[in-house]
Amino acid sequence: MRNILPGFAMAMVALAMLTACESDNATLLTDGLWTFKDMSTDSNESAIISLVSLGEALLTGATLEFQEGGTYILNSALVEDPTFGQWELIGDDQLVLEPDGEAPSTSRIVILTKEKLSYSEGFLDAQQNSYAVTTTWARN
Repeated sequence: MRNILPGFAMAMVALAMLTACESDNATLLTDGLWTFKDMSTDSNESAIISLVSLGEALLTGATLEFQEGGTYILNSALVEDPTFGQWELIGDDQLVLEPDGEAPSTSRIVILTKEKLSYSEGFLDAQQNSYAVTTTWARN
């Protein structure tokens, strides 16, 4: 029994290391091109719903590439030049996107798998009511 325990312990450590590598969010983000799928809001305000619909229209067919080293490229068929910026993960569920020359935005990652990325950002409307906008991408 004593001879089995060290081997079993080593196998469990190796399994834990492999599982940690598979779920590394930075690796999941940078492992290919993402295609825009959806943008939605939990707001009932018509002006916000209209803005989110406009954002969704502008992103239709867009691709997003997270590169190692913290840069990203966003290409949209409706925008002539791609958008470049910096990205950063804070912990396992905070995604910071900073387009070049613009203020950064911080979103909470809702879903991140090999096939799907969904993140949600909180805002305040003119009446100081909070609402969220959720953006979803799928792996190409």
